[in-house]
Amino acid sequence: MQEPTLRFAVTCPDCGVVSLSELPIAVIANALLTGKSIRLHASCHEEVYWTATYIEREQLRKTLGTMKIDARPQASSPEPSSSPREALLPDSCL
Repeated sequence: MQEPTLRFAVTCPDCGVVSLSELPIAVIANALLTGKSIRLHASCHEEVYWTATYIEREQLRKTLGTMKIDARPQASSPEPSSSPREALLPDSCL
């Protein structure tokens, strides 16, 4: 299963171009909770990385705060039946 990621807009500190960046949600959440730095990258300059500013960190915090994240593993669904009760009854009872 692929790790969930968050896509968000970043502004390149060199040229000011806004582009999309993507990081794993767990990396962002861990950094926000522990106070570790978050390394950002803009697609316009391949070699330019920077540490998220206070404002960028707060924007990420706000975005994560508005998301509904279900961390429970997804179970494979059984064959569909016409009702949940029928799935529990043997064929002779139907």
